[in-house]
Amino acid sequence: MVMSTLTIQDVLYLGSNKSNIKKIDKDAILPFLILPLLLLAATINRTITIIIMVVIGMCALYIISRPRQKNRSPFFFSWTLSSGVWMFLVYEIAILGLLEITQFENFIFFILLLCTCYFFYKVKAIADFELATGPSKGKEYSPVLTSDSHYCQVCQIEVNDRFFHSIWWNCCIVRQNYMHFLAGQIFAFSTLLFGINLGLTTVCQPFLLYGTILLPENCENVYYDFQYAIAFVCCVYALGYLCIVTFVLMHQIVIYIPKYMAPQWKKLVSVTV
Repeated sequence: MVMSTLTIQDVLYLGSNKSNIKKIDKDAILPFLILPLLLLAATINRTITIIIMVVIGMCALYIISRPRQKNRSPFFFSWTLSSGVWMFLVYEIAILGLLEITQFENFIFFILLLCTCYFFYKVKAIADFELATGPSKGKEYSPVLTSDSHYCQVCQIEVNDRFFHSIWWNCCIVRQNYMHFLAGQIFAFSTLLFGINLGLTTVCQPFLLYGTILLPENCENVYYDFQYAIAFVCCVYALGYLCIVTFVLMHQIVIYIPKYMAPQWKKLVSVTV
């Protein structure tokens, strides 16, 4: 009599082709666990909030400043996704649960959020399509590059019309998806700014700036209630994200928008001349 044993993996993969099953990368899962723990810890008091936010900011600066070939992990893209997911959940559960945001304000927020998601989805879709079907597919690095291609140290391939690699979206930003990336950043800026204002004027004591525009004034008592505390901490975290998006937009205005518009200006000048 032949005895056989089934492992847990055998039970999970029963009836499936094991050769086609991809292992889940732990780097893609960790941000969804680390970020909520940090946000929860930050609700203890103001000092802990400041320390955690400063540490997150310093880590982000270190990651951006270190050599690009070290940033090949999906951790950073997952951190972007987890940030969006957890901020949205806190907005839905904690901030909307206080019943101080009007339906019209909530509608505007959702329109901005949907536009942000759409444009960044297009950024990823176009980048993946170019990587799969473009002329850069299968090319290996060569010291002599063509005039319209650049070697990406993260993707480890030559990419035509490449502007830069975004580790936070885990793809190259090329001419074909640059306008979607720019539009996504603009809508992300608008979504964060509007959401932060809604959140802070809900959990803090607001004052009337002009017309119907409110701004937060006093946030002294937010740590006495968990719902207020988690909403406040999430708004502070979103404020840090807003600073990063602002810096990215300024970088685009100074460097990459002129680079994107250069061929159009050349064609316009050649036609007029």
